[in-house]
Amino acid sequence: MLTKYINFYRAFILIIIVFSSNYDYVDAQSDIITLDKAIESAVNKQPLNKQKSMIAEKTALQIKYLKKQQLPQINWTAQTTLQSENIDLEFPIPNVDPISLPLYKANTDIDASYLLYDGGLNKTLRENEKLKGELGLIGIETKLFSIKSRVVDVYYSILTLEKQKEILDSSLSILNIKSKTVSTAINNGVALKSDLDKIELEKIKLKKNTAAVQNNIETLRLVLSDLTGIEIKDKILSTNEIPEYKKDWTSRPEYRLFSANSEILEHSKDLIKAKNKPKVILFAKAGIGYPNPFNFFNDNIAPYAIGGVRFVWNFWDWKKSSIEKQKLDIEKSIVENKKEIFDENMKIESDRIVSQIQGLENNLHFDEEIIEKQNDLIGTIENQYKNGTATINDLLVELTKKRISKINAIIHKMKIENLKYKLKIILGK
Repeated sequence: MLTKYINFYRAFILIIIVFSSNYDYVDAQSDIITLDKAIESAVNKQPLNKQKSMIAEKTALQIKYLKKQQLPQINWTAQTTLQSENIDLEFPIPNVDPISLPLYKANTDIDASYLLYDGGLNKTLRENEKLKGELGLIGIETKLFSIKSRVVDVYYSILTLEKQKEILDSSLSILNIKSKTVSTAINNGVALKSDLDKIELEKIKLKKNTAAVQNNIETLRLVLSDLTGIEIKDKILSTNEIPEYKKDWTSRPEYRLFSANSEILEHSKDLIKAKNKPKVILFAKAGIGYPNPFNFFNDNIAPYAIGGVRFVWNFWDWKKSSIEKQKLDIEKSIVENKKEIFDENMKIESDRIVSQIQGLENNLHFDEEIIEKQNDLIGTIENQYKNGTATINDLLVELTKKRISKINAIIHKMKIENLKYKLKIILGK
């Protein structure tokens, strides 16, 4: 029985540990803001997104309106007139009364019509509205695309400054160690107090630089918060390994915009054809008039009705349709030309970024070699300082040079990552 309780207790403890670990993991994940998440939030935050639902609603309403136009049209009209004179007819025939129409007339009727066949015009118009709606949505995506590069620049600026601050903090720690070493040497009478003062002065300069960098970090974090709508102040910024991409930008929204424009222009030709096809209309009219408008000899209030079929075909339009199609072809050629210009600009921009990345990567080993040589030189000067053959100024100068080299190396590495991510954005990945 005791063994059973012990096993139960162990299982209970294990469950608590697992759930606690998961909670810590989830909590840690919530404190990390990746660049992809920042970009997604920035795009979703833009007020321009509100137009998407407006465009969709407008398109739906326009299509609904066009469908309603296919239903029978019914109008109720009424009219009355008063004339200064009217027809008076007398017949020189026995037992035939003269005709004297009244000076005023009145009638009311219901007029109905139904477009039985429209040559596919209504259907074509509805398809055209759908294409216009899609074009509007793609246009919004194209405008939103520009915000991505701005987020990338701000994000990597923060990362670069944070790396610089780490180097400055590390340099300050090194100077604190040097300060203690020199203080001990002063107490032992083998160093001057002025050496310690120079180290303290360098520490003040470092603290000032660190404070300026920290202020810039906080400012850029506020900017990123405004761009993304996420509270960035205490979040951890993180990036993943960025793979190399082929120089293919056909997935960018501009490409879909070019295609949508060409499709609308091509579809407009179908609209021209549909407008010129024959139309068949059913019509009917019924009402009451005084006098009877259909019976010249009836001057009493009388009902009347008429119905029939109307056929309309504009079979000769003096080649206006041909001219309109030629205009559409020219507009399509303009779209294709814009696409060619876009391709050329994209090729130039992507080549430029790839060249920059390659140049920076080729020079990274120089940064490492410089830092390595400076480490050796600092070690030599430290020994010389202990032996009295070098001054504290010599040491501080080399420490400053090393700090600048490390900052430059970090800037170069972060610049490479920034450019790689920008290339990813430019290629529409």
